[in-house]
Amino acid sequence: MLGLGSCDEDDLYAAMDRLLPRQEAIEDALAARHLSGGTLVLYDVSSAAFEPLGEIGHARDGVRGRLQIVYGVLTTAEGIPVAVQVFKGSTGDPATLADQVNKLKQRFGLTHVALVGDRGMITKARIKDDLKPAELDWVTALRGPAIKALMARGAIQPTMSGQADMAEITSPDYPR
Repeated sequence: MLGLGSCDEDDLYAAMDRLLPRQEAIEDALAARHLSGGTLVLYDVSSAAFEPLGEIGHARDGVRGRLQIVYGVLTTAEGIPVAVQVFKGSTGDPATLADQVNKLKQRFGLTHVALVGDRGMITKARIKDDLKPAELDWVTALRGPAIKALMARGAIQPTMSGQADMAEITSPDYPR
């Protein structure tokens, strides 16, 4: 597609070596182009087998015992990648969040951001220690027991949108 002909992994590593010193500048330019205050930012973490630099960790693809790296990707609401960060293969999802919060607030200078992540990443501890102090909003899913407890207290109300399987939750346990 790019007319590069054939290339092997050494060619790919060489290309990454040339990009690495410019990664921050590239990410800053992408953030300036695609992110602004009041924006929604998606964040997810995955892993990939990577020898010899990887570590044994939680294998998201189900294959255990391989050396791997963990990487986190920040994207726009439309899925446009803005930044990527690589972590040791044994890094848990929640442990990657603080770096992303700092990147959004400090490097990219965003004042009002809503970060979207799964419930394995945006935990109560991460909300308390990372998101609230940075004054970020967040969107995530609740686990079953939390939903049942909120239902028992009457905190879950049907939405006004008329969409099936949607609810608005208002509870001091999960402030806006």
